[in-house]
Amino acid sequence: MLGWSEAKISRIETARRGILVQNVEAMLDVLGMKGEDRERLLKMARDIREPAWWELGRDLPQQLTALIDAEQRAKRITHVSLNLVPGLLQTRAYTRQIMESSGLGDSGLEERVSIRQMRQGILSKRDPVELCAYIDETVFLRPIGGPHVMAEQLRQVISASEMANVTVRGLPCVLGAHAGLSGTFVRFDFVKSRPVIFLEARRSGAFIDEPTDVALFSEAVQLLEKQASDPSTSREILRKYVHQYESEAT
Repeated sequence: MLGWSEAKISRIETARRGILVQNVEAMLDVLGMKGEDRERLLKMARDIREPAWWELGRDLPQQLTALIDAEQRAKRITHVSLNLVPGLLQTRAYTRQIMESSGLGDSGLEERVSIRQMRQGILSKRDPVELCAYIDETVFLRPIGGPHVMAEQLRQVISASEMANVTVRGLPCVLGAHAGLSGTFVRFDFVKSRPVIFLEARRSGAFIDEPTDVALFSEAVQLLEKQASDPSTSREILRKYVHQYESEAT
């Protein structure tokens, strides 16, 4: 009915190629879809940035494709980080240092770095996702890549925190124990689906969606809201470390 080849439809269904808005419109016409569902799908198609992640790497791990899908669909992302700057806020140089240290080979390194950078597009698209990042101060202390890389990285975090849809809140060392110390996690909130938690380990990860389990992480976020420094104070903490790394770099 569409007049397309089976190969074209297969490439779209398996995400080996992007999909244009007019193609989505054609499919919805054939299916007779109208109303809110039609507009929601067309909006999703308009928001996709091309070239997209599937054009950069066709053999991505299932965990990574699932994570990207969750990021694309989320209305709000809450990231509690104890060890690293969240991936959605990382610079290329910072990401490269992390991946090199994890033993990722040269053949796939730049591709993975580029994919992580493209994932950050969800923060600046027409209807951007809301990001709230709770970051332990020890992340700022760890000089990944040396003073030049860290100064650049922390400046980027400051810049991102000034966006209307991004909130960065530091967890100072002087707090001692806080609700995030049990481990790094990401909470995804969606428009119509129930929230999920993503736990990442070395080259692996898991999604948790059972409401009783998700509730435990949501309670931790509620406690962190009370324990973390406010956004303005957090920027001051970040600026202190930027000045420190800049002085070490000279």
